[in-house]
Amino acid sequence: MLKWCPLRNYTHYSLLKGFSKPNELASKCKENGYTACGIADYKTISGAVAFYKACKANGIKPIIGCSFDGFTLFSKNKDGWHDLIELVSSLDENGDIVQNSLVKILNRQNLHNIPHTVALLPASYYTQEKDATLHRILLCSELKTTLPKINKQINKGELSKELAYQFTHDDLCVWSRNTAENAVKVASDKNVQYINDIINTCEEYNILSKPVLPVFPCPGKKSEEDYLKQLCRNGWKNLLINNNKVKNEEDKKKYAERFDSEFNIIRGANLFGYFLIVHDIINYVNTQGWLSGPGRGSAAGCLISYLIGITQIDPLEFDLLFSRFYNEGRNTADHISLPDIDMDVPAKRRDDVLLYLNTKYGNDHVSQMITFGRLQGRSAIKEVLRVNEACSFAEMNTITKSIPNEADISDQLADMDDNDRSIIRWALINNATDLRDFCYIDENGELAGNYANYFDQAIRIEGTFKTQGKHAAGVVISSMPLKTVCPMVKQKGSLEKIAGLEMSDLEALGHVKFDILGLSLLDKLMYISHLRV
Repeated sequence: MLKWCPLRNYTHYSLLKGFSKPNELASKCKENGYTACGIADYKTISGAVAFYKACKANGIKPIIGCSFDGFTLFSKNKDGWHDLIELVSSLDENGDIVQNSLVKILNRQNLHNIPHTVALLPASYYTQEKDATLHRILLCSELKTTLPKINKQINKGELSKELAYQFTHDDLCVWSRNTAENAVKVASDKNVQYINDIINTCEEYNILSKPVLPVFPCPGKKSEEDYLKQLCRNGWKNLLINNNKVKNEEDKKKYAERFDSEFNIIRGANLFGYFLIVHDIINYVNTQGWLSGPGRGSAAGCLISYLIGITQIDPLEFDLLFSRFYNEGRNTADHISLPDIDMDVPAKRRDDVLLYLNTKYGNDHVSQMITFGRLQGRSAIKEVLRVNEACSFAEMNTITKSIPNEADISDQLADMDDNDRSIIRWALINNATDLRDFCYIDENGELAGNYANYFDQAIRIEGTFKTQGKHAAGVVISSMPLKTVCPMVKQKGSLEKIAGLEMSDLEALGHVKFDILGLSLLDKLMYISHLRV
């Protein structure tokens, strides 16, 4: 019996090559009645975690793969998943496969190696036919050209067959059930069986994990719990007793009850190592004679952070809640949520802090992490107008002046319905007069006006990845060599490799991220305070 499913799907993690989003892909497969779905982004598995979660949420078996020039590899099992990580991490400075690595990995026989010439292995780049235009806009962005120029090249036969096909056909979407069944009817039994074997032999495995913290080297062979208690005792004496904050039994009871409550929650989630690592980073900064931040956000609501010097704010003095920072309700039997403590260090000394961590835990256990730049609001409408050669740059600037930055309206966006949550749509509602000459929302709730089609495209393309870069603050510290458990990717213009997953995906795999922010304000304060800079 055929268990056909779409396998070679490119998502927007294949930067400017695919338009599908993992959640859309999984939902479409569920809608079409498929029980499995594959992902095959180009030379990257950065979307694997998001894809895996989306498939699980939709009751779909995820088949994780990665495409290269002319062939795609699919993991048969969890060992195959780790083989994909190893292979992607070993790509050379040009993003090409090192043949010796490929041969070694294929010999383990944990991967299906499928040439792109195999029938019934079509590539899909979007989930609906109407998204073909948006896919072409992304292709134009990658090629740094426009649709009118591409059409001229197609007419002159100057594009490759593959690119010309992508620009002229609307069938590069996830196949419908009927389309798949019709394709099977005309395919050879050998090819049908071949695809069947791939789907049947790919096991269903779990790539997610609870946090796996590196073991913190405590002095005197103490356990992490005992060492954290000792640091808290020191803080109790220096910060509470010596500063006359605990003056009587009532004060002692108030602080003790808060401490016991926090410590029990930390014990239940086994987060001793997390607090010790953060304390160690802040302590290193301070012992070097540099300034560290006093604490920001909800982290200031933790008494234990105050006692061990992570923050410099007494939460009881200002009635700050620990539950705003962390509570056990965030945890389940399958998932432990980590706290989020932002550490502010002098901008000129951030690299020194990272070097300290590399030295302490090992270069292959510490890394900065990737982040993706999205087409959003202004950038989305500007790219759509540019690719379509719809207007002059001056007119583009007139339009984008009425579209705010996401951060400026984040609260209002959160109040919008999920289907309408768009910066551009918000602008059409709230800055209607300024945009009316170009586009407006009519009495039926539809887009109207001379540029309605372009605004529609821009709204639909919002949120799509366009670029990748290095996260400004995030650092991952792993208990295992990162290249064996996380894809490592090279940054453009640099030989440095960083963790190729966004921070939420890294945490889903059990890796622990720390936010170390370099603040130039601390450099300036050190300078005027005559501290060592």
